[in-house]
Amino acid sequence: MLPLGLSKLPYGINLLEDFSVVTQDGEYLGTWELDAEDHPSFTPDGQSEALLWSPWLGLLCEKIGEWYQSKQAS
Repeated sequence: MLPLGLSKLPYGINLLEDFSVVTQDGEYLGTWELDAEDHPSFTPDGQSEALLWSPWLGLLCEKIGEWYQSKQAS
């Protein structure tokens, strides 16, 4: 579900304030979190452990985008 008043989110992969990860169209992909050193990670919906990690938010979003595209292709 998109935030009130938005028809699309600004980026292909969006890290929301509630720690949700959603596509530009609002498709829920999972959650993100920061470790003790403020490095972000991504846990796909339905999994209990992080699948992707990065030292930077932007790079994590790229990795999630690549993961999502490969998932769509299979």
